Amino acid sequence: MIVRCAKLSHKNKVSEGLERFSNIKIVGYHFGEEKHLEEDYDTFIWTKEILGPSEVKVWEETILKEMERGKNVYNMARLYRVGDNHRLVSTAEEYGVEYFDSSDPQAFQRYIDYAKLGLEGIEGRIITVMGTGRKSGKFTTSLILKRELSRHFKVGCVGTEPHSKLCNMEEMIIPQVIPLCHVASTIFGAIKKVDLEGKDIIIVSSQTGVFSDPLEVGTGRGGGVVSLSILYGSKPDYIILASDTLNVEEIERHIRVLELVSNRKVIGITVNGKRFKNLGESYEEILNKISKRLNIPVVDTVKGIYLEEFIESIRYML
Repeated sequence: MIVRCAKLSHKNKVSEGLERFSNIKIVGYHFGEEKHLEEDYDTFIWTKEILGPSEVKVWEETILKEMERGKNVYNMARLYRVGDNHRLVSTAEEYGVEYFDSSDPQAFQRYIDYAKLGLEGIEGRIITVMGTGRKSGKFTTSLILKRELSRHFKVGCVGTEPHSKLCNMEEMIIPQVIPLCHVASTIFGAIKKVDLEGKDIIIVSSQTGVFSDPLEVGTGRGGGVVSLSILYGSKPDYIILASDTLNVEEIERHIRVLELVSNRKVIGITVNGKRFKNLGESYEEILNKISKRLNIPVVDTVKGIYLEEFIESIRYML
C-alpha cells in the first residue's frame, strides 16, 4: 500500500514519529482538536496500538466509516486486525479500498529461509537499540542513527514499531503477535534480508525494556520477554541504550544486564529529552556527568545535544 496523504486517528507517540520521519502529508486527526480539517487524503491511519475493551467497537466503527468514504486503511492496532474482521473485510471489498494490518502473527513464515541463511553469517555490523522502558526513544534513536550514519555507511533498519515501514525502515516486525518460539528467529531473518541488500550497518529497534512487566495481561505489550527475544534474535555486535531516566544507577542496572546476557558492549546512551524540559542550563551538564561517570557517550536525540560528538564516537567504534 502506498500512503501519500493521510488522516490519523490519534495524536500520540506514533503520530509524532510519522510527522518527524515519514514522507506522508498529514492533514489532521479524527479524534482531538485537529480533527476538522477539510483537505482530502488517500489513507486513514489508525495510530493507537493498545486498545481497551471499550475502544474496540470505536476502532471498528471508525474504520468502517473511513472505508465507506473510499479511504484505504493502515491499521496499527496490535491485537485487532482488519483482516480478521469479516465486516471490515467485506466493506473493503464493497468499496474497493485497500487495508493493511501492521501486526501479522504469520510474519515468521516469510523470514524462515532468511533466518536459515543468516546462520551462515551476517556481513553487516548490527547495532541493537534497547530501552529502559516504554517511550524511552528507541524508535527515534534508530532513525536518527540511520540518518546520521548514512552519511558515512550504507545503513539499513529493522523496525518493531507499527509505523516502521511508513518511516522508510527496510523491514518491520511486530514481535508481540508472533508465537514466542519464532520471535528471535524472525528478527534474525529480517536482519539477514536487510543484510542481503549490501548494508554496512543494520540497526534494530527494540520494544519496552528488559525489566518491563511481562504480565500486563491483554495489552499485547509483552514486556521484558519481548525485549529479550529481540536482543537474542538480533545477535548484535553493539548495543545502544535509549533512556527515559537521568538516574545513573538505573542506567547502570540496564547496562549490566544487557552486557551480561548478550556478551556485547553498550557503546552509547541516548536520552529522550521530551521528559526533561525544565532543567534549563543544568541539563547539558547532567548529560556530561553521566557520560563521564559511565565512560560512554551520551546524547539527547530530541534536542540534538552532543549529537555530533556522539556520532563521531560511534563511527570510531565501528
